[in-house]
Amino acid sequence: MKSYGAAAVTLALGAGVLMTGCSTNECSAGSVCGNSNAVGPKATGDAGAQGDAPLAFTVEEVNPWDNCDGGVGVVFMKPPTLDAAAAELKGNVAVTTAEESAAFWKRLATFGNAHEAATADRTIIRLNVQGKSGRAVTVKNIAVKPQEVQPLPKQSLRLQYAGGCGDANMSRFAANLDTKSPKLEFKDGQSDTGSMRVRGFPVTVSESDPENFVIVAFTSSGLHRFSLSIEWSSDGVSGTTEVKSADKKEFAVASGIGGPQYTYGQDGKFRPITFRMNPEDPFADVLPLASP
Repeated sequence: MKSYGAAAVTLALGAGVLMTGCSTNECSAGSVCGNSNAVGPKATGDAGAQGDAPLAFTVEEVNPWDNCDGGVGVVFMKPPTLDAAAAELKGNVAVTTAEESAAFWKRLATFGNAHEAATADRTIIRLNVQGKSGRAVTVKNIAVKPQEVQPLPKQSLRLQYAGGCGDANMSRFAANLDTKSPKLEFKDGQSDTGSMRVRGFPVTVSESDPENFVIVAFTSSGLHRFSLSIEWSSDGVSGTTEVKSADKKEFAVASGIGGPQYTYGQDGKFRPITFRMNPEDPFADVLPLASP
C-alpha cells in the first residue's frame, strides 16, 4: 500500500467534495490512487468496524492550522480578540521537540473548542478502508450524508497560518453538497509516472489490500456538519458503514467568507486575507476577495 499525506492544495470555496485515493493495485480496475509530499502534524485516527460488517476503517482529519498539510485555518463562531489568538499562536515559535509540538496543538485545539471553531472553507479527511479477512469486499461508493446546515453568526472570525508547501499527483473527484443526493464526479488526475488514474468505484479491498482515500469537503456559505457512508458488498451481502470524525462527532466545515479574515505570519503579525478561491474550480488560481 502506498503511503502519502493530504495535498497542500489551494483553498476550496463552492459547496462540494473532492476525493482522492490510493491502493497497491494502482491502476487496475476499481482503483483510485494518489500521493503527495506534504507533511505536518496529524489528528489521531480512530479504528471503526460496525456490527458484522466485513470491513474496518481508520479516519483522520488534517489539522486545519497546519498549512503545510493542506490546512487553511479555522472560523471562530465566538471570536476571540486578536491579542488572545496571538498569545496562543505564538507558542509554536518556541516548539523544538515532538512533545512540545503535541502539547502546542492540544492547547490550540482547546482554545478553538472554547471559541466554537470549525475548519475554514474545507476539511481534509483521510480514510483507510480494508477487509477484516482475506475475503474480498467491494466498496461500491462513499456517500456524503449532510446532517446540519446553519448560517454563520453575524460576528465570526477566520484565522490561518501564512506559508505554503508542495502539490501532489492524484485523482480528484467532486460532489455538490447543495444537491439532494451528492454524487462523486471525476475531475482529473494522474500517477507519478503520468498515467491516468482509474476514475472511481467500485473498489475491491481485503485485509492485505487496503485502500486510502483523501476526501476534501468544502463550502462557500454557512456551517456544514456531515458524515460519510461506505456502501459495500461481500459474498452476496450488502450494507453501509457510517464514518464520523475521530471523536465520533460529525465532520464540520464553515465558510470563511463573511467575517474578518487574517493570516498570522511567522513575524507574529496579523495581515488581512485578500484572496478567495474560484467557486467554479477550487484548484484554479485564487481570485481577489472583492471579485464577483
